[in-house]
Amino acid sequence: MKYLVIILFSLLFSNTNTCNEKKKTANHQEEESQTDQEITFLIATLNGNNISNKKLYITFDEKRNSATGNSGCNTFSSKYTIDKEDISFGYPIATKMYCEENAKLEQEFFKTLIQSKVRIITEDSLFLKDETKKILFSGIKKPKE
Repeated sequence: MKYLVIILFSLLFSNTNTCNEKKKTANHQEEESQTDQEITFLIATLNGNNISNKKLYITFDEKRNSATGNSGCNTFSSKYTIDKEDISFGYPIATKMYCEENAKLEQEFFKTLIQSKVRIITEDSLFLKDETKKILFSGIKKPKE
């Protein structure tokens, strides 16, 4: 009887660990599938000006149709709709930190983002253009970590 109780307890505890491992595996797979839906680009040019040293970026979450990133000083989020190469951004929301040296850059970033009408993504580059096909943004795909 004593051995039966020991065997039952050991089965019970080993089964608990197995369930926990299944949850960890499922969570890990879910995280991987979410990151596969996100593409981040480091912004290199804005309206023809090289701004690569400013460390602006935009991340497209294709599952949620949202774009997030850094606009020079603040982080932002914006919904977007896409149809083939056509893209339309909603008005972005952003944190409200004030950075004197980047205030004009940030204003230009948001104004230009809303004007973007065409999105072209190549293997490692992003181009956002206006309705006349003028390049507003160009970016380089950030390598996955």
